[in-house]
Amino acid sequence: MTLQPLRKLKQSIERRIFGADPIILMYHRVADIPVDPWGLAVHPANFEQQIARLKRFRRVVHLYELLDLERSRAPSDRPLAAVTFDDGYHDVYSNAWPILQRLDCPMTLFVTTGIIGTAREFWWDALARVFLELEYLPNSLTLDVDGKECHWAVPLFSDSEARNRIFNEVWGALRVLHHDAQSQLLAKIGSWSSCDLTVREMHRAMTAQEVRNISGDLITIGAHTVTHPSLPRHSADFQFREIAESRRACEELAGTAVRTFAYPFGDHSDATVRAVRQAGFDLACTVDARSVGRNAAPLALPRIYVGNWEADEFQMRIEDRSL
Repeated sequence: MTLQPLRKLKQSIERRIFGADPIILMYHRVADIPVDPWGLAVHPANFEQQIARLKRFRRVVHLYELLDLERSRAPSDRPLAAVTFDDGYHDVYSNAWPILQRLDCPMTLFVTTGIIGTAREFWWDALARVFLELEYLPNSLTLDVDGKECHWAVPLFSDSEARNRIFNEVWGALRVLHHDAQSQLLAKIGSWSSCDLTVREMHRAMTAQEVRNISGDLITIGAHTVTHPSLPRHSADFQFREIAESRRACEELAGTAVRTFAYPFGDHSDATVRAVRQAGFDLACTVDARSVGRNAAPLALPRIYVGNWEADEFQMRIEDRSL
């Protein structure tokens, strides 16, 4: 091998070890659940392996300090990472928190405040329960979605691909609606399917006391709106109310200032970013799957999705995104 390829290889190795950009990891749940259409849940055993591996090759810091620490990081220092969770599922409290405590790993929890302590599931979990878990359903569904009558033929449970397709189509129709309209349509779907949509223990959100308990030196609280809407689909006033009210509610729960925000579904527009800035946040996270580059916008930080992977696959996928 000539000198030039050797030099390039050495530079590549040095960059991989010391020069990698910071990363922000995006989790939702730490649980073993039977139906998980979006791949939101990481098994507790895999999560523990992931965090242990992450701490071996990166310094894990709080999200709110990530950018400042990166500016002062020496070339020989380990690259940085931040861990985040969206939504506020109870299994983050019961399963993830003990692992994070044991491994001394900081994390930011983005809380959807309107569902905390309620007897409701997140609407997407209730919808998956109907279409992906119930064997017997009526053979057709008609809904008035935002003034438009929508019809679906409902396939047999044995046709899992078709069941997934109708689930995705109904999910897409509800995703862009106001929370009240979502709730009304979900109630109709529950009645249509003869399914009691009362919250199941494995899918519930945290209680207010659990959020208070988890908030502290290791776990910081961030805001994730009140009702988890697709923000750009709504007026600027509505966006600001959702964002600002979630910050107020999070500060009441955490008993401290809340500086960070995550866009539901990652959806954001220029108006959304302005509303986040106006509401007083310092940092906000998207779902753009890449590392945090030198010129990253503080109110549009990328995050890397983490799936239910064992440690070796986790490291490979994460590091590929950071180079």
